[in-house]
Amino acid sequence: MSEPAKNLDPFELARSWMAQWEKVVNEHGTEMLARPEAAQAMQAVSGAALQAQALSNDATGRMLAAANLPSRADFEALGARLAGVEAALSRIEAKLNAVAPGQDPARPAVRRTRKPPA
Repeated sequence: MSEPAKNLDPFELARSWMAQWEKVVNEHGTEMLARPEAAQAMQAVSGAALQAQALSNDATGRMLAAANLPSRADFEALGARLAGVEAALSRIEAKLNAVAPGQDPARPAVRRTRKPPA
């Protein structure tokens, strides 16, 4: 009689293929990056990507300004301004509590004037 067939696990097969692929890519990537031309090319591509991003941000800002909509920089400036106002308010509250501690204005009790239905 033949031996029972091994239980084939498709995920184990995929994991082994992925491990082999990573090993090959790692070897070739290391060889490629050892050359100065490859490093220069990667630096040029990174510089071009940064320049394209800056141009895109500029164009988006001009488009939003033309549509009279706030840009990201406007929101950031507004957030910084709001943080400053909140900090000033916290300082004012601290000074008031130092001058008159524990004197929070008490709210009057709510009067219950409605009668439950009969």
